[in-house]
Amino acid sequence: MSSNSLQFISLGLGAGSYAFILLFIFNLFKVDYFNPVVKAFVNFYKPISKISIFKNQLYMIFSIAVLLKFSGFYLLYSAQYDEITLGLIAIIETVSTFVRIIFFTIIGSVILSWVSPNNPNPLLKLVEEISSKVMSPIRNFIPSFGGLDISPIFALILIRQIEILLTSIIRLLI
Repeated sequence: MSSNSLQFISLGLGAGSYAFILLFIFNLFKVDYFNPVVKAFVNFYKPISKISIFKNQLYMIFSIAVLLKFSGFYLLYSAQYDEITLGLIAIIETVSTFVRIIFFTIIGSVILSWVSPNNPNPLLKLVEEISSKVMSPIRNFIPSFGGLDISPIFALILIRQIEILLTSIIRLLI
């Protein structure tokens, strides 16, 4: 196979991994399942869930995301790295993608609170719901200052530190 076709297949596997990471986020935070965006992901996953090897659905969704990420890496880098290293990198990259999605969800929610609060768009409601569930533990410790909520700042700092940790682990593996 040519290099371009391998890269194209790897891109498709990466997109599939992103879809399963989003589904993982929806299940982890128990977002509104009546949201049309969430319904589309759940309907996509429903046939796959019939062959689940884990009792907990979250484990299966995360495993599929890692497997798709690993398959993409294996297609591109199997000549340079062994399978164990590629597997560990796939796990770390999946977690890193999860953290990155949460990061941009929080930024999106902050921008939405300024520009268009309480917008009825299903995608925007989903962004606000996920970010509020992520920041609720932080809001328990850090109250708002006169109507100014600074919990997103602390959440973004924490997420950035997690990203730095994951990047340094990947550098150690490679």
